[in-house]
This record gives sequence, structure tokens and C-alpha cells, in this order.
Amino acid sequence: MGLDIMTVNCYIFVMEEKKYTIQDLCDLSGYTRRTIRYYVQEGLLEPPAGRGRGGFYYDSHLKRLLQIKALQDKGLKLAAIQELVKGRERPELQPSRELWVKYLIDRGIEIHITRELEEKERKKIAEIIRVARSIIESGGKGHD
Repeated sequence: MGLDIMTVNCYIFVMEEKKYTIQDLCDLSGYTRRTIRYYVQEGLLEPPAGRGRGGFYYDSHLKRLLQIKALQDKGLKLAAIQELVKGRERPELQPSRELWVKYLIDRGIEIHITRELEEKERKKIAEIIRVARSIIESGGKGHD
């Protein structure tokens, strides 16, 4: 009895799918072996195919690792990522917020400074604002 076309196609797909060693995943994802094994242990990543030193990973493993890295870069904690990838809930992605301070120089003219820079360079910023206002007040004369 021969194999049906679906079985043959599935076999061909699996045989053609790229296989990675754990070191390949480390090189491509930036994670350490220890971290990858931890993610498998915690259920964030499917276990490798095969056992022991002969275990290998597929593109789906690499894709998941890159997804985890992207979510971490957006500020999600590992617990929230775990909930997300397991599909239990959809945590809200909090946009990273940078605070800005607005200084009104004149009607229609503002200077925007990050709060961080304002705290570090108060004297310089005060001087910049003073000079900008004096230029406006003088009509721009004598400041060429």
C-alpha cells in the first residue's frame, strides 16, 4: 500500500525544513545555551527534536526566540511574555514613554528638551532659552 499525497508532502516539508544545533540558535538569536534551555524548561520554547547531544531545533524555534527578544526589547517581563506566547492572555504593550519639557520662546516658537537632558544640563538650557528670547526681542538684529 502506497503513501497518500498528504503524508508525502508532510515528509518532504519536514525533511526540507532547516535544522539548527543549539549553538546555531545561540549565534542567530544572541541568547546563551543556558537561556535557551531555561526557556524550554519554562515552556516558552518547544523542546528540541531528538534527545541529548543529537537534539536539533527548527525555524519555529528560532522564530520564537526572536519573538521573545523583540518583546523584551519593548519592555515586557518574562512572565508577561510567557502568558503571551502560551496564548492565555494578551498583555498590554506599554509604549516606552520619554518625558519632554516644553519652553515657550515666543508665540509659535517652542524648544522641547527631554526631561533627562533638562536635569543634567539646567544651566546650559537656561542660557539657550535666554539667548533665543533675546534674539526674538531684538527682532534678530545684531545676531548674524
